[in-house]
Amino acid sequence: MRKGRCIILIGSLFPLCIHGQILNTPYNLPRSGDRLMKCQIATIPPSKSGIQQIWNFANIKYQEANYELKYEVQGSDTIIGIEHRTIYYYRNSGDSLFCMGFENPTTFISYQQPELLFVYPMFQGRTISKYFEGKGNYCNHFNIHLCGKVIVKADASGILILPGGDTIQNVLRTYTHKYVHQKMTSQKEKNKDLSLEAFPFSLSKDSIDYLLANDSIHLEIETWHWYAVGNRYPLFETVKSTVCKLGTSHEHFSTSFAYLPHEQNYDLPYDSENEECKNRNEEQNRKMQNSLNRHDTRSEIMNYNLHINKEGNIKIKYELKQNNDISLLLYDLEGRQLFAKSAVSQLSGHYHETIQIEKQSRGKYLLIIIVGDKKYVEKIVKF
Repeated sequence: MRKGRCIILIGSLFPLCIHGQILNTPYNLPRSGDRLMKCQIATIPPSKSGIQQIWNFANIKYQEANYELKYEVQGSDTIIGIEHRTIYYYRNSGDSLFCMGFENPTTFISYQQPELLFVYPMFQGRTISKYFEGKGNYCNHFNIHLCGKVIVKADASGILILPGGDTIQNVLRTYTHKYVHQKMTSQKEKNKDLSLEAFPFSLSKDSIDYLLANDSIHLEIETWHWYAVGNRYPLFETVKSTVCKLGTSHEHFSTSFAYLPHEQNYDLPYDSENEECKNRNEEQNRKMQNSLNRHDTRSEIMNYNLHINKEGNIKIKYELKQNNDISLLLYDLEGRQLFAKSAVSQLSGHYHETIQIEKQSRGKYLLIIIVGDKKYVEKIVKF
């Protein structure tokens, strides 16, 4: 075979349920003793929601700022998270994780109605909303009363391409949209009592909705997290803060962080739940890889095989065992779509397809085959 036409099919073809993984309490609750390194990166645009997404983070740009996030136990039912000179107080209640308040050198906030962070299990399409209300002070000179609403959803699932080109399947993205109304008043007395009894919390849900809709200014904070199977914490995070003033939105800031697995240091010796989950996933992958070494795939809904013809193009022969919709997609690692056969309904039977890549440059490519609610992914390297 002539130089430039040598193509290797790497054993990374896995059938995927397009709804992705499920986040659950034993696998994803913060643990006392864990320490994470957050690497600040150039802001990742969140992209659209939905299933069958491809997130290409192969070329993310690292910035110099890194932050440590660590978790410690406090009392019998509270976990504190310490990050960037701020302490957050968390509590797990039933199927939900709440923030009870936070403090740093300038600000103290305590929630009487806590802020919802997560509900378990979390799976593609689930949406939950809750109201919150709290008070505190700023620099011991201003009283703060804040309230709002938070919406948490698992809004997308798909494949994530890591720096270096490795791919992760069954990635679930969560999206949190927090609406905050805040009022600050000057403390008239130097040592004014700031206990929860100093003034009552009495706002109803309707009152909070009214303030958010009609006050001249409120804050919106949007957060996206990308989760992979076998990882307790997200791999990537994007945060966007927007000030809405007199009906006009002004972006306050946006930033992103990477929690790459090899950068993490879990002080607890063994994360048994996630290790077992990861081992099961790897075993399934090994079984798939043994089949892929023959470049032949068999499943309940289809059989197919791939080979490279003498022109250097990908030849796909497949058999549908039942009537189904099928799509074929080819991407480079920049996220550019090089080939697309949109979803078409086909009867059961034998078919073939040719994907021309003889004119493409050397490098890695992703071939994606979608049949009904199953997705197959193969990494292709062209030399």
